[in-house]
Amino acid sequence: MTLLIPSYSVQIGSQLWKEQALQVQLTLAAAPLIDVMTVRFPAAAPLDADIGDDVQLTLNSGETEEKVFTGVVQAIRRGFSSIDVKAINAGGLLSQYCPAVTYENVTTATVVRNLCSDADMSTGSLETGSELPFYVADPARTAWQHIHRICAWSGALVSVSAENEVQSAVVNATQADIALRYGREVLDLGRIRNAARIETFVVAGESGVGSVSSPDAHRPVTDFFAGNRPDRPSPTVTWTWAPALRTTSSAATAGAARKRNYTAAADRGVFTAFLQPKLRPGIVLEMQDLPSGLTDGPVWIHSVRHTLSSQGALTRAEYFKGGDSFDPLALLGSLAGAIGGLL
Repeated sequence: MTLLIPSYSVQIGSQLWKEQALQVQLTLAAAPLIDVMTVRFPAAAPLDADIGDDVQLTLNSGETEEKVFTGVVQAIRRGFSSIDVKAINAGGLLSQYCPAVTYENVTTATVVRNLCSDADMSTGSLETGSELPFYVADPARTAWQHIHRICAWSGALVSVSAENEVQSAVVNATQADIALRYGREVLDLGRIRNAARIETFVVAGESGVGSVSSPDAHRPVTDFFAGNRPDRPSPTVTWTWAPALRTTSSAATAGAARKRNYTAAADRGVFTAFLQPKLRPGIVLEMQDLPSGLTDGPVWIHSVRHTLSSQGALTRAEYFKGGDSFDPLALLGSLAGAIGGLL
């Protein structure tokens, strides 16, 4: 039997720490939530750090080593018994920026890149998303909230990579990326199934054209659905208005995306495992050898908390149900049906 010895390496400014921390805790979450890292040192630790210093965290489970966080120091708290250093990454910094800008003839990815560039943040792989004749990024929302909003119209999950790059992707939760086993990696698991009474999510735009290149794309219409109006709002039907979505196809995709996430969240859970540095928002996994009644998978991760302290090295993850209903092609299927009904 091999004894696994978890470890960490945290770079704060010019200092590298591998042993003195009392606790290292990292929370990774999909937008609109943000990632936060907290490191607690003894009060006597020779910490030489300031607000804005660069931070990197690498975790080692004893089997695998991963860089898991890159960001900057947001706060330092000193007390009689300890020093707490709090760091955030691109999501937290974009949450401090309230833009006031209008974009024309763009895609979702273009808006994300521009908002990140304005805040001096980098981007990674981005889902192209909807075509938008215009988008108003008003200061009533933060840049991070705008990014989450427009990516959600395409069913894309937004997160920040270990290299501090904003990224978005439509989660394909039909096949697992990782397999964990109860009694080996997984220590505890709970599942919650909620009633999912809403059957239809309707998103209405403003123009109802077939293409953003149409000369009528900026012209409001009285009937976005061209005489084929869905069922009115009710306990099983919910409506949302999104004037930036000018085409029937983009509105149909947004409605399908909301239904997809709603269905997944109705069957959710949380598990605790020995430290698993590879787990991040958007990762799809299956859990083997679970007791009857618990979800085997595939499931997809929405948020993760890695903790290393004198009490052990653990990962706690919140997951949503995956499966065939969480196939990205389901969005296209819903879209085709919606467009067919409007023709």
